[in-house]
Amino acid sequence: MNKPISPSTYVRCLNVGLIRKLSDFIDPQEGWKKLAAAIKKPSGDDRYNQLHIRRFEALLQTGKSPTCELLFDWGTTNCTVGDLVDLLIQNEFFAPASLLLPDALPKTVNTLPAKEAITAQQKLIPFHDKGKTSVIPVQNLEKNCVLPDSSSPENKSLGVSDTRFHSFSFYELRSITNDFDERPIARGGNKMGEGGFGVVYKGCLRNSRGSEEARSNG
Repeated sequence: MNKPISPSTYVRCLNVGLIRKLSDFIDPQEGWKKLAAAIKKPSGDDRYNQLHIRRFEALLQTGKSPTCELLFDWGTTNCTVGDLVDLLIQNEFFAPASLLLPDALPKTVNTLPAKEAITAQQKLIPFHDKGKTSVIPVQNLEKNCVLPDSSSPENKSLGVSDTRFHSFSFYELRSITNDFDERPIARGGNKMGEGGFGVVYKGCLRNSRGSEEARSNG
């Protein structure tokens, strides 16, 4: 019967099956190179130089796993599972780390502060419907833009006070983008760039927040 794995367990004592499971996570996209670069000698120097890396890399041609061979070699130094898990977490290899010590993972893995999450949400790509274009406001764009007359009935739907989607008529879009000004923003225009969905313009609203709008190619 296998002994339970603890932080003090030697890496060299892990069974081959578990080592292979770890390699399934670390081998892709050369993750093993990041792990090798993180392994240090007691002196603080890198344990593996470029010559070692090339030797591990050559194992791929023979069908072997660089991660397995790396752990077998490092294991000869009596490194522990705790040492390995620390390096895995530092390099964001959370899945293999959880195979060894699930309780060692940080409680808030890959979570963003609320302010950053809102900022990311505000920068989503706009989506489109027939006759309308829906946008999400993007904060902190240029404020010195020409705004349409707020007294005009057609412009009363231009106010944006939150981060929800909003729909604009074609007339409104022409107004807030200066009639789809083709000049780049750096030259005083409204064109931000082009993508697979069309040309992207910057539109300016009454509350001084900018919004991005895509003009379809079709």
